[in-house]
Amino acid sequence: MKTKNLILKLDSALSQQTSKEGVRINRLNSSISPSNFIKLLKLADNKVNPRTAKINPITKSIHETLETSPELFWYKSKGILLSTESCKLLDRNRIEISLNDDDHEGIMDGGHNTFAIAIYLIEKLFSYKIKTWDDCKAYWAEHYDDIVAEYDSQKENYENFSIPIEIIYPNGELGSEDDFHNHIAEICAARNNNVQLTAAARGNKEGYYEYLKEKLDPNFKVIWKNGEQGIIKAEDVIAMATLPLIYLKEGNLLPSDTKTINRISLYSGKGKCVEFFNSVLDHSNISNQIDGKHILSDSYVQSALGMTEDIMRFFDRLYIKFPELYNTFSPGFGRISSVEKHDSERLTLFKTLKSKTVFPPGFIYPLLCGLTSLMEINADQKKLEWKKKPSAIDLTKLNLNQYVDLIKVVNYDAQKVGKSELFYRESQRIFENVI
Repeated sequence: MKTKNLILKLDSALSQQTSKEGVRINRLNSSISPSNFIKLLKLADNKVNPRTAKINPITKSIHETLETSPELFWYKSKGILLSTESCKLLDRNRIEISLNDDDHEGIMDGGHNTFAIAIYLIEKLFSYKIKTWDDCKAYWAEHYDDIVAEYDSQKENYENFSIPIEIIYPNGELGSEDDFHNHIAEICAARNNNVQLTAAARGNKEGYYEYLKEKLDPNFKVIWKNGEQGIIKAEDVIAMATLPLIYLKEGNLLPSDTKTINRISLYSGKGKCVEFFNSVLDHSNISNQIDGKHILSDSYVQSALGMTEDIMRFFDRLYIKFPELYNTFSPGFGRISSVEKHDSERLTLFKTLKSKTVFPPGFIYPLLCGLTSLMEINADQKKLEWKKKPSAIDLTKLNLNQYVDLIKVVNYDAQKVGKSELFYRESQRIFENVI
């Protein structure tokens, strides 16, 4: 792999700060010119950042400042927070940094500042508008030489602002790289707290979802990072993944000090599902922390997460089929006030199927959770298995007679269905009868 080292010239004299508390990580504060920013963006990415920048009121405000009062940008902006595994102090206010490891090196915070400055320069130099971070990076890579040449020819118009920059790096002592790797994710999450970083985005940064990602079909476009492009919320996927973890917890196969939730949380508490999932993957008996990332090592949890895609696909299939199943026992599902019939088809939650009938998912969450009746422990191999895979279930054979009667008892209120323990117990019985 080609080494990505970069020499930057800072605007002020080099002054590095060391930790009085003994953490072997240094920080350096200064600012850089737009021409040095152009060089930086060629190599620096924001994959270390738990969020992905996008056009929003923040970027528009930054654009306005650069347009109308660029001399105030240094005062108004926190600038860019950069992490690097190597920072060498050179002469003439220059530094040499490495940007080889996207998991630990790059733009930790200030992604919206970076994005806003970049698209401002592209628009001014080439009258071309960029809408996403990925498009911005692709344009920078493809047209870098043109950007440098065009900027140099108009430099006097754009050297009227400077960009604050803070750089965090190991201090060079023995063990400093370990400190850097172990703490960088936590530092990054803390620096992003001012923008309501979601628990899922923090969990993604900690590496909790890496094994789950490997087990999912890449065609599921999941939004793992705030601002990232995709069509499926990470929280919805994580909720599905918690169902087999709940089964393991109830079977005393997870550490006793991990959080506890019930099946109803899949419907009414996605945030609780994320917290539960994160607490499981964070446990030292479940995963090992290597270079600041949690690497899943427990075979029971590995097999449980391997069931997630089966559950997601079953959810979509059950959603499509439920109106027909309901009508088998009591014709008139379409007359329920919360049920809508559309002219065009709408995608299901996990985008695998389409339906013209749209209804509150609370009607089916208890049935989804009934899938735990199809799970069993293989103690010899220390893993969780399906007695019968959800894809093999003939949904028309499910006896929903009592389930439908209970819906009538709660006056067709989908929220009461999704939040009532009675429906979850009935669903367990329904799926037990499938085996």
